[in-house]
Amino acid sequence: MRKMSMSELNDWIFSRKGSVERDILKDGREQHVRLRPRDKEEMHILDELCMKRWKKAEQEGKIQYLNERVWYYEFD
Repeated sequence: MRKMSMSELNDWIFSRKGSVERDILKDGREQHVRLRPRDKEEMHILDELCMKRWKKAEQEGKIQYLNERVWYYEFD
């Protein structure tokens, strides 16, 4: 097993930092990108689902209104 000083280790990490960050970003972009806009019916359905989820979270006490513009949402 090779021994390294902390400065050598830091230099090695710093030398690879750019390529590692680039790989992480590249892997994250492999998700599907939506090319067409949503139609009106789809937007309406998604809005309804979001409102129902929000009301359910309110009833379960997961949302705390701290003031008029700030609230706390407890995620599972």
